[in-house]
Order: sequence, then C-alpha cells, then structure tokens
Amino acid sequence: MNKIFLLIIIFATQLSYSQSMNTNSKKLRAIRNIRTLAFGSCNKHYKKQPLWQDLISQSPDLFIWGGDSIYADGKGIGEILAAYQVQNQVEEYKLFKSQTPIVGIWDDHDFGKNNGGGDYPDKKLSQQYALDFLEEPIHSLRRKQEGLYTSYEFGELGKKIKIILLDNRYFLDSKKKIILGKAQWDWLEKEIMNSKASLHFIVSGISVLTEATFHSEEWSDYPDEKKHLQKILKDSKRPYLYLTGDRHFASIFGKEGEMEFLSSGMTHNISPLLRPYLRGQYPNTVFEHNYGLIEISWAKSTPILSLSVRTEKAEGLNRKRIVWKSNQWSEL
Repeated sequence: MNKIFLLIIIFATQLSYSQSMNTNSKKLRAIRNIRTLAFGSCNKHYKKQPLWQDLISQSPDLFIWGGDSIYADGKGIGEILAAYQVQNQVEEYKLFKSQTPIVGIWDDHDFGKNNGGGDYPDKKLSQQYALDFLEEPIHSLRRKQEGLYTSYEFGELGKKIKIILLDNRYFLDSKKKIILGKAQWDWLEKEIMNSKASLHFIVSGISVLTEATFHSEEWSDYPDEKKHLQKILKDSKRPYLYLTGDRHFASIFGKEGEMEFLSSGMTHNISPLLRPYLRGQYPNTVFEHNYGLIEISWAKSTPILSLSVRTEKAEGLNRKRIVWKSNQWSEL
C-alpha cells in the first residue's frame, strides 16, 4: 500500500475514532453492575456476520472481543488498518456498539501474523490500530505500555467483578516457551494479589485448558507458563473463570479443578473432519457460528453464573448454571 495513502487513511481514522472513543469510555464508566456479559472471537471481517442481531436482542451490559476480531495477518500493516475499517462499517456491528460498551484483546489474526509473537516487526503500530478499534482513549496508559493487557472492575464491594485481559501475542517466544513475558507476569500477580473483586474473568485469546492438538495453539504448548498461571489463580482462592477463543468451536468444560468457557467462530467453524474427535474430548461442543453469554447473579458475595452458547438461530445451547463452592465451580 502506498505510504502517502496509508498516512491519509491513518489521519482520517483518528478523526473518525475521536468521538467514538469518548462515547465508549462514557459507556464503560456508566456501568454500575454487570448482570449480562457477552464475548466472542474469530470474526472474518469480509464474511457474513450473522450474530450481531441476536447480540443486540440480548442487550448485554458489556461485550468482550476475545481475539481475532478481524483476519488480516500476513498481508502487511496497512491491511490491518483497512480490515478494521471494514469491520467498523458493518451495519449491525455499528448498531450494536452504539448501544453496548466494548473491551477486548487480540490474537494472531488481528495481531498481524499467523501464530505470531514478539518477533513481529510491526507489533507496536498494530497495537495502536487495535486500541483505535477498541476505542481506547488517546491518553490511556494502555497506549504507552508494551502489550494490550489490562483489567477492568465493575460493581460494588462484595459483588465486584474484575475482567483481566491477557496479551498472549506481544511477548510470545515459541523457542523460549514464553507467553506473557516478565512485565505482564509481574502485573498479573499484582492484579490478583491486590484484587478486592468477588469474581474474576480471565480472558485469553488462546485456550488455557484444552490439550495440545495438531494445527492449533493453546497454553498446553507452554507447560511452565500454564502451571504458573494456574498456581497464581488457585493460590488466590478467589472465584475465576477462563474466557477463551481461537479454536473455531464452543464448549464449556472443566479440567484440573478449573473451568473454561471457550467461544469461537463468529463467522466460521472448524473442519467437519475434526468434529468427531472434538466431541469425544469436549462434550456438548457447538460447531455453529456462536458467541458466549453469561448471566450473573449473587447469593450474598457468592457468584452464580448461567452460561450458554448463543447461535445465529437465536438459541442458547450447552447451558450450565454454576456456583463457586469450596474453591471451585460446581453445577447447580
């Protein structure tokens, strides 16, 4: 892409985002309590997007992009910016984000390189484009740090919810088996140790609890990093749930005393050839276009969650109702 043309696009984009950044920030600040939370991942900006109408009908208090909000990897940094612009012109998405506060994280396809990590040369500029898309304020500290990781807190003490967004791309080193990097690990440990929240959602672009699988990525490929994450969270003895994406199917499952809600494939799904294997590994998998919906209620300071996978047929599948009991989730 011509550099002058790219500069013109950047300038026009900054102008168009300036108002929406303020609008999204105001919506986030206006949240008092979260009763309904939605999240989704793996959204090809150039394909039909059938889920926004159902998302609008559910009126979630917050939506979380769980990674791969666009698919522009391997096509140059200018194409990433152009892809975000295409996504922002999808009419149903425009309507949805006009009504709903949005936060999010990236994975590889919106980061800029398939399975990419810290060696991606354009990661700093890609970070700014991602933050523009997420309508992060111009003076946000998130724009000055390395990596997209951040956290949000909502609600009153005793019913406070903390959303922790992990960046599993910016510091990734597949040779050294590193995902988060020292700065992010230090930050995460403080976020958990000093937290006064009664419920934590840990958002990761790649799955935490799925087993290592051919042609996919997960935390299991980095066993020391995974053990470190699990130890920090288990030792805290505070309620937490993993929200993940990437795998192009949806499932709600528990392993090793933890629980993960994996929702992936807003516009496309995994190959039918792999589905029999996945059904055996993860019961009640959903292979339709999907997003995750979580309804939150409380028994005093104990969170009770109703989880469901929503599809383009406006139906909720794989429903589970869980409560935090004896330092783990139990089904009701």
